[in-house]
Amino acid sequence: MSPKRRTAKTAAARPTEVVPAYRWIRFLKQQDARGVALPATLLFSLLVRWCVALHGYSGFQDPPMHGDYEAQRHWMEITAHLPASEWYFYDLQYWGLDYPPLTAFQSWLCGRVASWIDPTWVALDSSRGIETHESKLFMRASVVALEFIVYVPAVVLLLGARQMGSASSWTTRQVALLTVLLQPCLLLVDHGHFQYNSVMLGFLVWALYFAAQQRYVLMAISFSCALLFKQMALYYAPAVFAFLLAKCFQRQHGLALFVKLGLAVAGTFGVALLPWIRSPDQLYQILVRVFPVARGLYEDKVANIWCALNVAVKLRDMFGVRTLLRMATAATSLAFLPSCIHLFISTRRLGAGTADSGSLRLLCYALLNTSLAFFLFSFQVHEKSILLPLAPALLLAIDEHWAVSWFVQTALFSMYPLLFRDGLQLPYCVLAVGWSLLRSCPACPSDKRTPRLVVLLQWLSTLAMVAIHAMHALVPPPSSLPDIYVVANVLLSCAMFAFFFVYFNYRQFTLLHSMHAQAKVKTA
Repeated sequence: MSPKRRTAKTAAARPTEVVPAYRWIRFLKQQDARGVALPATLLFSLLVRWCVALHGYSGFQDPPMHGDYEAQRHWMEITAHLPASEWYFYDLQYWGLDYPPLTAFQSWLCGRVASWIDPTWVALDSSRGIETHESKLFMRASVVALEFIVYVPAVVLLLGARQMGSASSWTTRQVALLTVLLQPCLLLVDHGHFQYNSVMLGFLVWALYFAAQQRYVLMAISFSCALLFKQMALYYAPAVFAFLLAKCFQRQHGLALFVKLGLAVAGTFGVALLPWIRSPDQLYQILVRVFPVARGLYEDKVANIWCALNVAVKLRDMFGVRTLLRMATAATSLAFLPSCIHLFISTRRLGAGTADSGSLRLLCYALLNTSLAFFLFSFQVHEKSILLPLAPALLLAIDEHWAVSWFVQTALFSMYPLLFRDGLQLPYCVLAVGWSLLRSCPACPSDKRTPRLVVLLQWLSTLAMVAIHAMHALVPPPSSLPDIYVVANVLLSCAMFAFFFVYFNYRQFTLLHSMHAQAKVKTA
């Protein structure tokens, strides 16, 4: 091979230096300042979170119900003052508790700390709708603190594992960490809109970390904690079950591992449900509150298949809730089963130890595909649910450079109607542009690893998003079609998510083949 061809091939294979994230990390490496990279990433991500927190939130100055911010504060109020037997029964018309027990315990802990600092922030009943500067500072700080306690350490440890990418250089892993921690969708939902999704996602990442360490009982416990924090973690359950079941079949003493996993899950749920475990009525109430089937097929205008179909076919007028639930369950199962079956078969065939890199990456693809199937087809989906497929997608950023960048861009666009209602237009725009610059989306010079067709399609989708935003800002919708721009958002986003669903499934099914091909090239 000639020197020119060798140089060109090397330049195309390595990450392009025009991407700001890579340029920053490579600069630190060249200056022999590797020790600065992690603290700088953590401090900068902390700064961005606080900047987002300076803006509005769900229900700001919007009585009488306010929004998700007030719901989270109200749960601190009732858990700090009432016995556990009343948590899921108290005044259900005003933000009744409808999340699993670990969220209730987190609310209790935050409520006790708030009561110790200033009892008026969580005074029973009389504190409803409180929006003092000090109480808001505490609420915002609680989100940041829990994220840096649960989510951030798990991400740092997992991305430090060499099993997470085909290219596992220090530079690549540091860029991946920067990418995950500056993902705009989670920043805007947790630190803008206001929620604690990072805790649930943190438990998921801990489960993946334990999987990388081949500590499967701890993996099962961590994932159980994710389920017990937010019921949306069920989006991941089929993939996790398939992976752990395959590990049981893979090992010589698989039955013993199966029993240990079952005891670990049962024990975790038993401890979490301990305050209510003696009362069937209490357990039934928790179940009803956590799974509110009566709310309907979807909420607001969410970019999934059912909401997109509703533009032409009014399914909610044609069928009852039970029928729609069966339809959604069947469609969701058909969508995620191929990915889970492939994960089970492939993981079972892979040997332990050296092949764990392949099984862990397969798991990440399956988590992505399963959760995206739930988002597109399942019952009772919210705009914020797109955070679930985003989490494993970002962990694949090393292997899926352009796809992850584009996927995050689309997910951010799909949440705009929700963020617009919260008055978060400014941080939305700043983070959208910032993400494009950070990850080399169409606004940046083209990454040499990105196919030209992808760059063209990415440009077209970006221009469509900008056009919808411009029309929404400058042209009032016709009175007969007041939601036309929101519907346009749903249709474009849903089409893009369907494309990513097909693409990521293809990537999962061809992963092992591509790994074998790369291994042959290295040994040649």
